[in-house]
Amino acid sequence: MMGFSRIIVIGNGWGAVAALKGLLQFRLPVYTYSSDPDVLAIAPQQLNQDLENFANELLLFAGYLPVVPAAVIERNTCLNIHYSLLPNYRGLHSTVWAILNDEDYLGVTIHMMNEHIDDGAIVYQHKVANDRVKTSVEYMELFNQHVTDCIGQVLSDFIDEKIVLQPQDKSQASWVGKRTEKDCMTDFSRPIVYQKAFFRALVAPYPLPYVVHKGNKYEVTKVAYHPSPVQTHIGRILNIDNEGLWVKCADGYLVLQELRDANSRIVPYEMFRIGQYLNR
Repeated sequence: MMGFSRIIVIGNGWGAVAALKGLLQFRLPVYTYSSDPDVLAIAPQQLNQDLENFANELLLFAGYLPVVPAAVIERNTCLNIHYSLLPNYRGLHSTVWAILNDEDYLGVTIHMMNEHIDDGAIVYQHKVANDRVKTSVEYMELFNQHVTDCIGQVLSDFIDEKIVLQPQDKSQASWVGKRTEKDCMTDFSRPIVYQKAFFRALVAPYPLPYVVHKGNKYEVTKVAYHPSPVQTHIGRILNIDNEGLWVKCADGYLVLQELRDANSRIVPYEMFRIGQYLNR
């Protein structure tokens, strides 16, 4: 049995909140190292010392974005909660990237930490089928609830050395990066199957999909899809009616039904003209 006197949850955001909720009744005292008001609101005990000063501790990272110094990993037992089925989608915004790549399964992994990003041996993994309906936020909420439900038992089994660690197969690994605002611009050159994934992946509180018209950015808050084999000008508004703006994509039309300006006001269709191109 590993000898720890406490566990320290390190991180911010809903992942840290989910982990902390699941550990409130844990068999060891639980401390937090966080700057998130939502985490601090339920934190039993908050630590303010420098991360580099921890030694011989059990550290659980959840929603912690900075690179953890190698010395911290070497001096402590460090676990991380990562929202993908490692070794796939190492890096940031992994659930969004997995949806955009139309993966058959999505999931969450608890793994050991080493000097490389999301590279350590797998402690626990949970996967669900991609139903091509749920949004990225709905999947994250599903995974967060699962973390809350399972984290206490997983850590108990880990401390009692009941878990056989599974090294990751680097030959199967993939890496993804932090998404930027430009990644949210609608790409009309893509087929409808991608467009559906794109609009499922980018939902609030993430930045929403947008188009550019005459130098102004407009968020697309409602969209429909119309398959068609007709080949014509990609990204061009080819019809405007009561359903919306019909813009050609790779294998059909995106019907932009609701657009909002920088002040979140709905933009009337009359602002656009048939024949105009978007994103130019």
